[in-house]
Amino acid sequence: MASTSAGASGMNAYEILGVQSAATTDEIKRAYKKLALQLHPDKVSRTTKTDAERDEARVRFRNVANAYEVLKDEVSRAAYDQKCELNGAKRDDVLVNVSFKESVTGTTKLAMIPFKLLCSSCQGVGMACLKCEGCANRGGTAVGSQGTCGTCDGRGFGKPETCRKCGGDGVKDDFFHGRVHVPAGVLDGSRLPISGRTQHVRVRILPSKVFSRDGLNVTSTLRLSAKDALEGGFFEVETVHGVETMYFDEETKSGDTKTLDGKGIKDGKKIGNHIVRVEVEREQTPEAVESDEDVEEAEEPEASEADEPATKKQKESIEDQEEVIDLERLLAEKKAKLLAQLNAQS
Repeated sequence: MASTSAGASGMNAYEILGVQSAATTDEIKRAYKKLALQLHPDKVSRTTKTDAERDEARVRFRNVANAYEVLKDEVSRAAYDQKCELNGAKRDDVLVNVSFKESVTGTTKLAMIPFKLLCSSCQGVGMACLKCEGCANRGGTAVGSQGTCGTCDGRGFGKPETCRKCGGDGVKDDFFHGRVHVPAGVLDGSRLPISGRTQHVRVRILPSKVFSRDGLNVTSTLRLSAKDALEGGFFEVETVHGVETMYFDEETKSGDTKTLDGKGIKDGKKIGNHIVRVEVEREQTPEAVESDEDVEEAEEPEASEADEPATKKQKESIEDQEEVIDLERLLAEKKAKLLAQLNAQS
């Protein structure tokens, strides 16, 4: 991920792109494209006359590119907002993901909050004094003796060393699992409290392949075959509250919509609707069907030996092998007779 530090001028990433901190992803993308065209090195080299102007343009172009890399992605943007405490985010906020359906119906999530736990071995000092092997932490040479241990000079412990448990940090990383109540209808980027902690979570609503949101309304697409759209009838529609059955008239067309009242997102006493948009699959023309059949016929292999049953192939293979063996036997017999005749003549 690109650096999240502010530009050389002290501006944050939003200011570098010339957009508000609450700008949408599309607005950020348009601003970047506009600035990138203006500041691109190839264009600047044709319009500027001095090396100083070209260097300044290169620096601005690099800052614009870095700012866009940070803000174009929702995760890195949330981390940047948290670091810079923008859009209501705080440095100690924790990101929590919720599905689209969970954002509509509400849910309870567990958030993992990192924190530093004081090392129990060194009590945060980072150094630990090991047990003296010479006197077993007594400081003297023997029990009841007035002598001083030569290993530890009477201290009763060895030389301080880096704490082996925390590696000298004095603390260890740990996580607190806190419960987060996600209310129904929560918006993306909302900041919610964590039970038992001072930190908050930032909500990230994961995109859905089925639903989209427009205010309190939920929209989805119903795909119908050309035949179903022509004939109409009852069809099942998936909503965030469950499956509903809807009737569509004959000759339904792509782009037609129907509304399920009260099946959207609830916000207090208000509740949105579920809007179903129809998408009719393209019907195959007779010409296209014939073309497909021609392709299938062209691809279909002609009847050949490959189409014959495997048992027949195996039988023919065995017969061929037997013929070869008989031929070899016949040649051997003729050779033996010929040798016998030569021996008789000699």
